[in-house]
Amino acid sequence: MKEYLTTTSAARLAGVGVSSIKRWADDGKLRTVRTPGGHRRLIRSDLVAFLSNPESRNPEGHSAISLMDQMGTEWADAILNSEFHALQAKLLDARGRNGSWLTTMDELASGVKEMGVRWTKDLITIAEEHVATDRLSRVLSSVYEAMPVAPNAPRCLLSSAEGDMHTLGLAMLQVGLREMGWRCLWLGSLTPMNEVCNLLKTSNVDMVALSASRASNDEASLALQLSIVGPICQKTNTKLILGGRGAWPDPLNYGTRFQDFSSLTHLIKAVR
Repeated sequence: MKEYLTTTSAARLAGVGVSSIKRWADDGKLRTVRTPGGHRRLIRSDLVAFLSNPESRNPEGHSAISLMDQMGTEWADAILNSEFHALQAKLLDARGRNGSWLTTMDELASGVKEMGVRWTKDLITIAEEHVATDRLSRVLSSVYEAMPVAPNAPRCLLSSAEGDMHTLGLAMLQVGLREMGWRCLWLGSLTPMNEVCNLLKTSNVDMVALSASRASNDEASLALQLSIVGPICQKTNTKLILGGRGAWPDPLNYGTRFQDFSSLTHLIKAVR
């Protein structure tokens, strides 16, 4: 079920004035609906997606991220402190509120980011971070496995960049893909790009998703990996998407970069 906000509530959550909310709505950046009494309401999931875009600005030129900061704190607390079934229930509730798993993953990503900030500030231990990440990974896996998929579903290969051990972003993407009718081939971490290419040549794959976390800060290495897998994707007419906050080269010779999950909706539909 969609959650609706008044312009005042939306402004308070976004950390901007009501005039900014109205201007964004008038410019077509935010959808609105009218109540029977003629009052304007905004869709909360739309506001979340809009604020997650780094180009969203308030009149003073600052990023309008108050709502995302609030969500990040809430989700980080849940990831760190909730038991498996409680975290699963919170995630399912968010899916019902947002209307799609990809939009929900943007909410969840704010919590993962906040958890990383707490770790860098020594507010949580390495052990606490590892336990929480493992629990969240198992919750995401349970959600993914609970969704049926057609035998002839399009297939996406999921892999971390070489040397990158972080796979949580891939697990989040996997859930969104399954909801949209995709079957995922999980390669995870520590898979050489040559192996990815071999699988592309021998399997019927429609899309490849590569993830590079902030730990992958060597642009030359990532560029080399793209020079290996990119031409194979072109030759096999396979869509290549690149996620994570790693040092992907700019501009890209191969692939499409994405910064948030909800922005992938139209791209995935087009590939299918």
